[in-house]
Amino acid sequence: MGLASRREAEALIKEGSVTLNGKIAQLGDQAIPGEDHVKVNGKLIKWDKAPRKVVIALFKPRGILADRPVDQVIDRGTVYDMLSKVKEKVQPVGSLDSDNEGLMLLTNHGDLAARLTRSKYEIERKFSLKVDGHLIEKKLRRLGFGIKIENKKVSIQNIKITRKLEGKEWIVATTTQPQNRMIRKLFESVGHPVDKVRFETFGPITLKGLKRGEWRFLDSKEIEDLEKLVGLKKAPREEIEALKRPAPPKIKKKKPPQRGKRS
Repeated sequence: MGLASRREAEALIKEGSVTLNGKIAQLGDQAIPGEDHVKVNGKLIKWDKAPRKVVIALFKPRGILADRPVDQVIDRGTVYDMLSKVKEKVQPVGSLDSDNEGLMLLTNHGDLAARLTRSKYEIERKFSLKVDGHLIEKKLRRLGFGIKIENKKVSIQNIKITRKLEGKEWIVATTTQPQNRMIRKLFESVGHPVDKVRFETFGPITLKGLKRGEWRFLDSKEIEDLEKLVGLKKAPREEIEALKRPAPPKIKKKKPPQRGKRS
């Protein structure tokens, strides 16, 4: 209903602030929209006024908080300052540290958000990274094979070095790891701390057309594609595999040079 994130909703249920048909609700209880009566802090939920489901793609600048701090004084801007005109109560899909920039998805579609952050769906994510030092072939192979971080095997599916600097280099890394902080820890584990991170793509969604601080609503086709990726809508396996990664850029064909007309 857009009243709270899943975490906030669970907290409300645990503290006894939610009732289901007059009884205090428990985690795991289910309700049928339009039939059951659900109250939050004594206020009845009106099923017929459910907000439309939206997904927002936002280019988060570096230094901006990706979510509202809990029990902390906000001493800097958050992405919600940029979304003041959005009526729906949206929550971030996953997390993006304040010192990282790039693509963020926010939505009030709880089921979609929960599934998009699960590794089982193997959705491709692409990052641009500025790392200390120059990666040698041996370390590139280690990153591709996978390294255990926080009891989880994390790997990079593809790495491309795009620019070499003195003592540093820019690379583009592709992974299906849903937790962004793991990327920093992964490179730290091979002796190459990350200076900067920019999140470029999330499955078929990219930063195309957005400047820092800008955002847009995904259209119905894009939302449907994300729902197909995580099994909320059925689709052929080939289509789902294609949606896990962004579409390749369109290559414009050059017109052959025109020969001069004979006089």
